[in-house]
Amino acid sequence: MQPAVTAKEALGDLPRITEHLKGKLKGGRRSFDTLSPYRHDIEPSNFAIEMRNWESFASFEGVWDHVIRYLPRDYQIFKLMRPGDQYPEAHKIAKNLFYKELKKEFNGRAVDEKSTEYIELRKSIVPPYSPDKFPNKWRKMEEDAPARTLTAHIGKDTYSHIHYDSTQARVISVREAARLQSFPDGFVFEGAMNSAFRQIGNAVPPLLAFAVASSIKRQLSSIFLVGRK
Repeated sequence: MQPAVTAKEALGDLPRITEHLKGKLKGGRRSFDTLSPYRHDIEPSNFAIEMRNWESFASFEGVWDHVIRYLPRDYQIFKLMRPGDQYPEAHKIAKNLFYKELKKEFNGRAVDEKSTEYIELRKSIVPPYSPDKFPNKWRKMEEDAPARTLTAHIGKDTYSHIHYDSTQARVISVREAARLQSFPDGFVFEGAMNSAFRQIGNAVPPLLAFAVASSIKRQLSSIFLVGRK
């Protein structure tokens, strides 16, 4: 049995994304109109090579759908999370960031927790979900382990797959989600970003479908040959 593909093996050769950290990314519709060249400083894994060279879906220069969500509140949290951290850890990090900013903003003076200033500052830094009710809502991937299963809910957010590279401090892109589902790089998704995420999350991974179909074919062929005897 072949070993599982790690997150880094699946995604490591795809272009780095840091525009959001420089203030160059804004909210709104994400179309697939920009070619992002493959990285040349990293040797692609066998899995990545297969995704690039899939017959009828080959992609030799790069990918067109390497786009991410605009989540400015959370970039610092993503950066400080450790691989494997989930929402409780993320929430704790956010609260620490908030208290540091609170101290800086108000020079250490007491602030009424019911005041508009306090509430608005907290809202700008700390996610609103209870860490007790949503422990699995967020998760930072580990580069040397397989990624967690993608679900249809990824069409609404991608916090379940925060990129393992802290210097990028972001969630995965459409193409990275597609790679984790084993879609070849040349496969074209209909619509823009949200629609593509939903298609990927709803899909049966192509390599899994191929393995199942191949097994069924072998069994049917065996039955046919036995029947002919």
